[in-house]
Amino acid sequence: MKTCLSILTVLALAAGLAIAGQIDGKWVSERTMNRGGEEVTVRQTFDLKSDGSKLTGTITMQFGQMEPRTIEIQEGKIEGNKFSFKTVMETPNGTMTSIYEGTVEGDMLKGTSRREGGQGQGRPFEAKRVPAS
Repeated sequence: MKTCLSILTVLALAAGLAIAGQIDGKWVSERTMNRGGEEVTVRQTFDLKSDGSKLTGTITMQFGQMEPRTIEIQEGKIEGNKFSFKTVMETPNGTMTSIYEGTVEGDMLKGTSRREGGQGQGRPFEAKRVPAS
């Protein structure tokens, strides 16, 4: 009985690590927004790496023709197929902290991002896995 329970525990832990590893890699999200009457494409590239329940990496953001900006993720966590992390960015209007939460669903990340201290549900996003080259 103890052997069977030990085997089940090891299998459950291995399955959890396998799911966490599914987030490793590059993911790209694109959306269009209206800024001052002009349509602007916002592109985010997530470069993510899991280590157990810890999630690290960067987000590179590009707004229209502006230079891309890379930001380290902070407080990254992954549990099963759910992930969360924060980013902190300095802007002309001060420090902006964003909170990202979502799930890994095959070759898609699906979730929301919202400003810390902001109201509402946040902005939904989907990111597609970039095939390894």
